Amino acid sequence: MSQRYDSQLPYWTHPRRIITEGGWSTGHTSVNVVPKMEADQQIIVNEPVHQQLAKICRAEIASGKLRPEDRFPSERTLAAKYGVHRSTANKVISQLIAEGVLILKPGIGTFVAPIRGLHTSLRQMESFTDAALSAGMVPKTDVLCFRKEAAHELPQHVRESLGLKGRASAVYFERLRVANGEPVILEYRWVRSDLVPGLTAARLTGSFYHYLEEQHKIFLTGERHTIHAKNLDKHEAQKFKLPVGSAVLVVEGSGFTQAEDPVWYQILYYRGDRYELQNEVHVLGRPSTFAVQLRA
Repeated sequence: MSQRYDSQLPYWTHPRRIITEGGWSTGHTSVNVVPKMEADQQIIVNEPVHQQLAKICRAEIASGKLRPEDRFPSERTLAAKYGVHRSTANKVISQLIAEGVLILKPGIGTFVAPIRGLHTSLRQMESFTDAALSAGMVPKTDVLCFRKEAAHELPQHVRESLGLKGRASAVYFERLRVANGEPVILEYRWVRSDLVPGLTAARLTGSFYHYLEEQHKIFLTGERHTIHAKNLDKHEAQKFKLPVGSAVLVVEGSGFTQAEDPVWYQILYYRGDRYELQNEVHVLGRPSTFAVQLRA
């Protein structure tokens, strides 16, 4: 059912909407922040309706409202929920299946794809966001902490790795990396403040590699890591929503430019029940691989 935007209501009370040719189509389960508009203002949206709805569905999965292997709403249910034609709902479901976000089980239904195939290479640098997307998953990043720390406040090994002295400082942040609604990586990172002026928490919800390249023309060419196992303490376990003492793989080290200038120091926790360490070695002339691989 379509309805026009009611400018008399506060913008935060409007449910999530899809803009159609006939006006606003309403979904009744969540809230979308929409700028307050005057009654005579016109809304122009160039994005097709099915693309708008596909974004909403990906967001539902990324937020964890729909978990891996949960049943996805049927074409009829999706159409009724968001007030769109069944043909539009069908197009959305087909698109998400093609992307690998959903899987179709003939005679049973459509389900959120299980987490599989995601890995991080320890021989080459790569973005978690890009790796998740290429594996057909919906990535999401929650920024848990963001602050500036003076050099003297940093752990000694972090300060020395970044080459910080005197009044220099670093930006510190924590991020939880999520794939298809499930937390898989907990990240602690310190970045030299002088390299990232204007950095805010809002800019950390995507690929940090891309941010550095696009906003600051910083191109990392290498990282140095150590790897060890760890059991989560109470606070760490709460972030992953796992029992205290759950095992994680810890990848710790620094990233640097071609000139060997340090950019960051990071500590990454990979869920032990989701990732395993894989190493493949060959005789000379054949490439070797070394990766933290997501368990099937």
